[in-house]
Amino acid sequence: MNSKSGDSRQQIIPPTRTHVEAGFVVYAPKESITKNADSPDSSEEEQERSIVILNDGELVAREKDSPNDIVFTMHPGDLVGVASLLEREPLKYEIVATKASDITLVNEECMESELKRLPLWLLAVIKNLSSKTRHLKQAAVQTRVENTVKSLALFLSKKPAKKGNEPILYNFAELIQEFSWITKIDIATIQLDFKGLYRRNLVDLSKKDNKIFCKIVDNELLNIFVDYQEASDSNIPFEPYKLSLYQKKVMVLLSALSEDQLKDSPNWLAFIKKHDESADVTEWIRLQKLGWFKSAGHEQFHVDLKTIRYFLKALRYETNIRGVL
Repeated sequence: MNSKSGDSRQQIIPPTRTHVEAGFVVYAPKESITKNADSPDSSEEEQERSIVILNDGELVAREKDSPNDIVFTMHPGDLVGVASLLEREPLKYEIVATKASDITLVNEECMESELKRLPLWLLAVIKNLSSKTRHLKQAAVQTRVENTVKSLALFLSKKPAKKGNEPILYNFAELIQEFSWITKIDIATIQLDFKGLYRRNLVDLSKKDNKIFCKIVDNELLNIFVDYQEASDSNIPFEPYKLSLYQKKVMVLLSALSEDQLKDSPNWLAFIKKHDESADVTEWIRLQKLGWFKSAGHEQFHVDLKTIRYFLKALRYETNIRGVL
């Protein structure tokens, strides 16, 4: 009995080596597995997993629904399917020979027969390394972006809107691919976020020669939208939308002034009091904190028209920024 048990444990199932011609599909994912994953008999339909090793020739991995979309090319010595076999992760690509090739297939039975021969400590090391590899792969494809529409708006705000006096039309598909590559956000989410920016009139989409193009309406508006989203994420009010009626009137008044006009604090306060006698030092300090005044040195201040115009634009396009169109 001991001899029989020992023979069973040491039995080796060799890998399968085979020759295939160009066009042969070495591996194809089964749709039925996904559809029937919750059925009681799904285990019977489970697809056989194998490591594919290319000895000679050439293989390509391609999207099942897009045969012309090649994901990667395999050359002699390359292999694919390790995670599929060890971690039971589904291989989602078709593997096809582009020319006559020699391949080796290592299926689950073959792998198990080899693993049984290894000492337990080595099996533990392999399992640990495999687990770490899986986590690294997941981290490589998972985005860390929480507010995806804010991230998209920030990305677009860095793109030039015009070349000279002419608006730049960006290829919509290329924009999506570039942003997805940078952020690892899935394409479906990016398309929805683009629709959100389009509804807010922050970008414009048009079609020409069966291609969709994107035009950036206003870079500063995109930046204002990003700031608004940032405030929302932090659960704090967005400064332009918490101004009092009095402060809005003062803002319009200051927007008509020149930055060359210098005054000290008492004179600016006196200037403001001409339009509202109730204004006091507290209000003057508040206006400085809003960034509407800049120090010119020697206790002199001038209006900051850039900041004031930012507030004015945020108020003018409030419905666009908030998305309540």
